[in-house]
Amino acid sequence: MLFLYLSMLENEDDKKRMADIYEEHKHALLLYALKITGYNQAMAEDAVHNAFLSIIKEKEKYLHLDSKNFRYVSVSIVRNKCIDLLRKEKRYADTPIEELEIYLSAEEKSPEEQAEIASEYDLIKKHLSNIDEISRQVLIMKYALGMSYKEISEKLNIPYENIGVRISRAKDKVRRLVEKDISNNKPHNE
Repeated sequence: MLFLYLSMLENEDDKKRMADIYEEHKHALLLYALKITGYNQAMAEDAVHNAFLSIIKEKEKYLHLDSKNFRYVSVSIVRNKCIDLLRKEKRYADTPIEELEIYLSAEEKSPEEQAEIASEYDLIKKHLSNIDEISRQVLIMKYALGMSYKEISEKLNIPYENIGVRISRAKDKVRRLVEKDISNNKPHNE
């Protein structure tokens, strides 16, 4: 998809910025869209695609935002694109927008909170590559794939009784790396 977005831009600086933005935010936006669409992969991908098309159409407004502000704005755009797609489905066609908002989640987080969560997700993803392979696999199997302790035990040939400890230790490793990264990136006047 990136090629399509880049082909819509004429300026080389805009193309570079779009490539950077796409790579930095695509996964977090897709995860957010998946949540809103009830984990409908095709619909979530369409929503993110439509969001990037909207961003390109109004590139003067969006391409020059810093990462945090872009995430904030793009989360809102993706959310609206998801709502549009949900409303196009026959079962939601006559549903007022207020009811659709309730469907999305009573505990829906604000765009600021969503952007912060997405940033935290990016940090976690970054640090997953910095832990040992077994720890990484255990976390991915448990939290990304939703596998049970028994399934993880069988797949990795690790005693069932040790899975909980492995998951706890792996989470602690990632948490320490994320906390270290956050403390290293704080301004010195805080």
